[in-house]
Amino acid sequence: MKKSMNKRALIAATTLATSLILVACGNDNQDDDTMTPMESSSEMMQSSDQLDTSSMMESSSSAMSKTDSSSESSDMSNTSTKGIENKKFDVSLTQAVDKFKDEYKDAELTSINIDKSFSNYVYEIEGFNESNELEMTLDAMSGEIIKQNEEKLDEPMDNDTLDLEGIVTPEEAMKAALDEVGSGYVKDWGLSSEVGTTYYEVDIEGSDKDTEDVQIDAKTGDFIGFD
Repeated sequence: MKKSMNKRALIAATTLATSLILVACGNDNQDDDTMTPMESSSEMMQSSDQLDTSSMMESSSSAMSKTDSSSESSDMSNTSTKGIENKKFDVSLTQAVDKFKDEYKDAELTSINIDKSFSNYVYEIEGFNESNELEMTLDAMSGEIIKQNEEKLDEPMDNDTLDLEGIVTPEEAMKAALDEVGSGYVKDWGLSSEVGTTYYEVDIEGSDKDTEDVQIDAKTGDFIGFD
């Protein structure tokens, strides 16, 4: 009787021990699959850092793109503001010539140039009459006469004189010169005459071509050549 009871007790104890071992193993597996709060927080911080880094890279790329675009726009703007092809002067070429002739009656003109003097643009006009060589510098915005000069002629002038009747405007001449060169901006221009032909000399800078003055026929607006 006692032997039977001992045997049953041993079987029960063995069964209980086995059950405990199985439960313990199950708990270990569950622990392996379940994150602790600290582990979960660490993973969330890593994910957040990754998102922040990605966002910073996208923002940096966008900023660089905007900077490049702004730089290109600035370059275009600088080129257009450097030249006088789009600049409006209060005193036109015709008005400058009339001012010269008001001062010097019966004068013939030999050259007209527009140039920058310090911060102002001026017309520099040269000519002659029966007794004197004549020069005048005129402010292109105010019309004020800045300088006049007369020198007595020792002998008659044989210079080619300007034929200003029906000539194209300086704006048309500058456009024709820029179209011929294809790039750059106009620094200044002048009117000259040679062998009976009156022409514009348009000084272009910033061009891809190695050119000096571009010569435009003052009567037709056609390209003549480079000087």
